[in-house]
Amino acid sequence: MRKLCVLFGFMLVVAASAKAQNFEVGGNYQFVRINPGGGASGSNCQGAAGSAAVGLNNWASIVGDFGGCKITGMPAGSSGSQINYLFGPRITARGYGRFSPFVQTLFGGVHDSATAAGLTATANSFGWTIGGGADFAVTKHVALRAIQFDYLYTHFSGTRQNNFRIQSGLVYRWGSGKR
Repeated sequence: MRKLCVLFGFMLVVAASAKAQNFEVGGNYQFVRINPGGGASGSNCQGAAGSAAVGLNNWASIVGDFGGCKITGMPAGSSGSQINYLFGPRITARGYGRFSPFVQTLFGGVHDSATAAGLTATANSFGWTIGGGADFAVTKHVALRAIQFDYLYTHFSGTRQNNFRIQSGLVYRWGSGKR
């Protein structure tokens, strides 16, 4: 998984040096509905996420998305968290005035940890998202990420998990490209 992160990080740097037109960074509230599969009941995970995108042209970007959340509703004396680190392409439809819808698919990893009765267990999994959202430009450089919905696939302990992720927050943009 570490090699995959290094590869995507390298791709992000190469894309930036290839005369990219647009750059953006964002900070979001993140809600993940974790469905562990295998008959276990689901749980909610709330936290924060950040992203960085390098525009290859006016409509295509390479995105790095990093998030962390705390699992809520756990029994007293126990806790859990999830961290995700994902990279991939984003396609944005410009030309709708201040409104910019986008779709993306991201690949990377997800790290879960849980603590109960003084014991800690951790696990890593491949992670994959497909989804989209919409940004609403407030000023030339600031946009509101009104909503972002993602299907988040993970595979922990031999069990496929079909999770959902929702984000909302602010995006700061700069560069020479059209907005």
